[in-house]
Amino acid sequence: MTRRRLLSLGLKLAAVAAIAWFLVRSDDLPALGDVLLRLPIATLLAAIALLGLALVVAGQRWRMLMRAFGVETPPGLVTVTRLTLIGLFYNTYVPGAVGGDVVRGVLVRGLFRHPAASYVVVLLERLIGLSALALVLGVGVVFGPDIVDRATLLVWIGILAGLGVLIVAGALLTGRLQALFRLIPPVSRPRQLVGAFGISFVGHGLSLLIFGLLAHGLAVPVAASALLIVVPLALVAAFFPLSIAGIGPRETALVGLLGLLGVPRPEALGLSLAYALTVLVVAGLGGLVQLVGGTPGDAS
Repeated sequence: MTRRRLLSLGLKLAAVAAIAWFLVRSDDLPALGDVLLRLPIATLLAAIALLGLALVVAGQRWRMLMRAFGVETPPGLVTVTRLTLIGLFYNTYVPGAVGGDVVRGVLVRGLFRHPAASYVVVLLERLIGLSALALVLGVGVVFGPDIVDRATLLVWIGILAGLGVLIVAGALLTGRLQALFRLIPPVSRPRQLVGAFGISFVGHGLSLLIFGLLAHGLAVPVAASALLIVVPLALVAAFFPLSIAGIGPRETALVGLLGLLGVPRPEALGLSLAYALTVLVVAGLGGLVQLVGGTPGDAS
């Protein structure tokens, strides 16, 4: 491991430790333990199953984007779901949070005229997911509780949603984009691009369901309308660079936002850690899939 990577890992560990020290006070530990012990095993297993289903949706979105960018015969849904699961393992357990995306790009690069285009498509998939998440947050701003300054939220919603708008607009201006970005393949099926954006809401709906299920299992009092604000902001916080598996910034966001709703710190932190456990288990299954079956060769 290079000195630069060691420094990056050290900074992330220090950030997570500092956040953990801030969130978990000595007098909160017994209460946090009581909250986590309330989680029924059946609820955790259901959350794991729902996250697995969300990966299937993500895999289908990836396939749709491949078709949108000219791939005539993308890999089957089982194959892309497996690759997405393995990608989650690398994104979760390997420092950097992008290793899985690189792996996915490598394994399908033979499907594109220019190999680097596969990485562009993976990046676009992330951007489309974020822009759809911004619209979910917008619904929360309208129908959810007034717990965050709406003017500030609208700015961030505009930025995230704008990314998706630019991608869709690019489908209509492909020729010009080709002159500027040689690595972006032509959009041959704009409907697939729009469909990939639409199916993102199914995945985000499953994320909301997972949080709602875990909150119910832990007896954390949070309304469904509040989740429309809390969950998108927590998921965006998990992208913060100085984190490992999203742990730290996500917990800070959830504890802060749920605290504005009157949810005690141990219960809010317990909900976040229960979600983190769900992700760690599913990502670990991705590592097991690779260990048993190996990383598939070039999907082309």
